[in-house]
Amino acid sequence: MHNIILNGEWNLSFKNPITGKQHKIDATVPGNIAVDLVREKIIPDPYIGMNSLVTYKWERTDFTYSTSFIAPELGKNEKLELLFEGIDTVATIKLDGKKISFVENMFIPHSIDITDAIKNGRKTHELSVEIHNIMDYSAARVKKWGMSAFEFCHMPVYEVIYARKAQHMFGWDIAPRILFGGIWRQASLRIRAAAEIIPEDFYFAVMDINAEKKSAKVEITWGLSLDPDTDWNDYSLIVKGACKNSKFERRAELRFSHGKMCFDIENAKLWWPAGYGDPDLYDITLVLQHKGKNVDTYKTRVGIRIVKLDINSDLKDVKNNRFAFYVNGVLIHVHGSNWVPVDALHSCDEKRIPRILEMWKETNCNIIRVWGGGVYEDHSFFNICDEYGLLVWQDFMFGCSRYPQNDEFLLQVKQEAEIIVRKLRNHASLALWAGDNEIDATFDWNSPGTVPPSQNKISRIVLKDVVGYHDPYRPYLPSSPFIPDDFFLAGSSATPEQHLWGPRGYFKADFYAKNTAKFASEIGYHGMPAKKSMMKFLSKDKVWGSYNNDEWIVHAAGLTGEADGPMGQRNYLMSNQVKHLFGTSVGIENIDDFILASQITQAEAKKYFVEMFRAGKPDRTGIIWWNMIDCWPQFSDAIVDYYYEKKLAYSYLSRVQIPCALMVSEERSGELEIVAVNDTLKKEQGIWSLMDVSSSNIISKGNYMMEPNGKEILGKVPKSKSMQFLLLKWKYKGLNRYNHYINGEAPWDFKAYRQAMGKFGK
Repeated sequence: MHNIILNGEWNLSFKNPITGKQHKIDATVPGNIAVDLVREKIIPDPYIGMNSLVTYKWERTDFTYSTSFIAPELGKNEKLELLFEGIDTVATIKLDGKKISFVENMFIPHSIDITDAIKNGRKTHELSVEIHNIMDYSAARVKKWGMSAFEFCHMPVYEVIYARKAQHMFGWDIAPRILFGGIWRQASLRIRAAAEIIPEDFYFAVMDINAEKKSAKVEITWGLSLDPDTDWNDYSLIVKGACKNSKFERRAELRFSHGKMCFDIENAKLWWPAGYGDPDLYDITLVLQHKGKNVDTYKTRVGIRIVKLDINSDLKDVKNNRFAFYVNGVLIHVHGSNWVPVDALHSCDEKRIPRILEMWKETNCNIIRVWGGGVYEDHSFFNICDEYGLLVWQDFMFGCSRYPQNDEFLLQVKQEAEIIVRKLRNHASLALWAGDNEIDATFDWNSPGTVPPSQNKISRIVLKDVVGYHDPYRPYLPSSPFIPDDFFLAGSSATPEQHLWGPRGYFKADFYAKNTAKFASEIGYHGMPAKKSMMKFLSKDKVWGSYNNDEWIVHAAGLTGEADGPMGQRNYLMSNQVKHLFGTSVGIENIDDFILASQITQAEAKKYFVEMFRAGKPDRTGIIWWNMIDCWPQFSDAIVDYYYEKKLAYSYLSRVQIPCALMVSEERSGELEIVAVNDTLKKEQGIWSLMDVSSSNIISKGNYMMEPNGKEILGKVPKSKSMQFLLLKWKYKGLNRYNHYINGEAPWDFKAYRQAMGKFGK
């Protein structure tokens, strides 16, 4: 298999919907049409000010990409394919003026056999890709199918449910509405050899691990394309693997194009999540031979591990609820963040992904949830997660809506899922397939009569069957949160896994403090972005002076920029949350004070959430907070803004998420507890102390000693009525570690907190 890259400069033709003028401009592949229009100064940058609203006038515009290429000479029985790794979203593809394909899914690659099409006497071939506007496409679909009473959308953008385009692009509470598409991933010509290994058919399954013998039983599945003009008995396949001093090699004499082999790996090196051990990876090489001569080689990396999800939903007694990940038989307490689109236009994803994933490592996360309103990330994302020991919770790309249930749409979903599962299933980091984001919850938000969540054919039949058929050794969760029918019919939200949003008020209010979740897969809190970032995306007179002005509203997910429009009041979450924590000791008059107060509020809230779930082990088993970084410049729950400026919560969470951490817990009633948690498989011990920051007096000190994966109560602290700034200090891996706690009920004094930050914030 050999690829000839078609990336680079293409032409883009279109009719300007505002002026009526025809244009032909340069376009970059991969990319997004909006970026090309901005570069040519046809539209203003949609990330600045109110400009995203300008893009609405372009929503029913079609665009045509064009380029040319010289076809390579093919050998006997070789084939030439045109491969698009990603087209956003609906397109007609033509070669030398003739239609060769129609595609309608942004999430999957599209491969077109053009072996015969290039045999037309031309040396240079003309290629065009006409991007059809998504609005007319969705309108045609709903006209054909009709809108059922079952269907529902959480935003006033019903066109979203009929198109397989990233859901956030239609407008979300974390993203703007910008519907421009494009050729957003790599384009290439692919020469398929007469005999070669098919990467998508390779499957590495770990069936059992024997910890005592340090061995693993694995099954390898392969698929090959064999030259039809040869004797297939002359082929053989060699499979080799190596990790440190563990190696294996197997050979299969072939008679058929597909097969399996099952064997034991001695001295097996296991893949572990971050904190629990090394994420060891095996370098795998498959060699296809014909009469002893190598004809194709395929290389990849895999990990030896078994991931299981222990889930139990008990409506009668929520104390029996369970939602826990086990890796290699060990209960893993997970803490991490939700992964949202890295860029609203997806034009620079590959550039941003490595830098952003480094943040999961810096903040000591061991899990990452790929949220269902974005895209399926490529191998480059999963390769880094494999290396970092990050468990990946992978949503299928459905969110907060109920989608069509007709046969045509279900078939499209099935084909999408099969391609994605077969593509990603060999990554060690991939821990869970989840059917969707919050679609079970929509049955509570907007119930279609007495129809329960189990009637959703997409999550309960189509996706479940695809995972069971193509990746049976990995758990599947129908929805997040998953709501069994008995919970739905009883009107109960006390499921073991929950999204804890609620009223978004004081972060220690009963909604949070008395939640019943064993596992929180979404929980967030707003925090202001840096002032220098605001000065980049807001007009000078809109940065400050008028709280929640029209530009603020647009950059807080407001679809219209109007305070009474969708999401128009969202920015008041920040001012209300600051008021809950600091009362009248800080206001919105001074931009620097308010930004700091807002970031403190967010940081304290998210620290409290993580501590609640970590100190609550083993009953509580994990938290995935919302979210790490913005996909465009905005006011949000993210702890890093679009321009990579880190908010205060970044450092607070980095401290409290280290594998061995000390914290003051409010999990139990009465006195506060000093809790040490150990999320490693080693015994941990060291010295610790608790200091009153104001007086520098040591209140308590001692030694901690924790069993692997354990927890220890080190002491108690009486509750204070007035503000008391406490600083915990302990030794871990030879370094001093710190965490703080504010003892005393809100509202706190902003000035006093700021002064104390000089000591505990370092």
